[in-house]
Amino acid sequence: MELVNVAKEVHLSAKNPHNISEGLSKVISKHATLHIHPQIESLHEDGLVLFVDGSSTIADTILYCTGYSYSFPFLDTKGIVAVDDDRVGPLYEHTFPPSLAPSLSFIGIPRKLIGFPFFESQAIWIAQLLSGKRTLPSWEDMMQSIKEFYKSRDLAGIPKHNTHDLADFDYCDKYADYVGFPHLEEWRKELCISALIKSEINLETYRDAFDDHEMLQVAYQSPHFTQLEYLDYTQ
Repeated sequence: MELVNVAKEVHLSAKNPHNISEGLSKVISKHATLHIHPQIESLHEDGLVLFVDGSSTIADTILYCTGYSYSFPFLDTKGIVAVDDDRVGPLYEHTFPPSLAPSLSFIGIPRKLIGFPFFESQAIWIAQLLSGKRTLPSWEDMMQSIKEFYKSRDLAGIPKHNTHDLADFDYCDKYADYVGFPHLEEWRKELCISALIKSEINLETYRDAFDDHEMLQVAYQSPHFTQLEYLDYTQ
């Protein structure tokens, strides 16, 4: 959206242009040169962009804002771990392939959560397993857990390509319990939710809002900031 200040026109293509956030609606209504369309049907050499509803435009530049897909071209597991429609699996707790655990593990696969504390708890769990201080469930139990997780996602109507989109504070806390890692602090959860709500309402300006002073004061007193005490989670 920052491009509206420098480009003659900006055209957005979305799967469901009629189901956009309040924040995006505000931005579109504010800028006459910002347009939204359904999905792209085809691209042509002369710059023509044809959309599925039959409309079209001429584009000088196309930016693919589709996020990212998981890919591990450097990793040969003989088919034990595969990426299928952005589902990396099978992975026990999004981390361990049961047939290769704990010698092979993945950090950072889950999305839509407060990343770095979660990734730190993953690293701690892996270190504990490799050092022999903890053990994993049996292969059968891990595979059963994975199957149950996949089934729960299917029943909830969550498409396969969103398998690792967790958006669940409780899951982060449950994962932390595996290794004795602290639960997410309430201020961190509140800060995350507050930012998400603001982005939904004021997409163009929410990054410039600084009304989180009280939560920051609480945050500054947490161990993550003070580092007054060393906690050994490997014990």
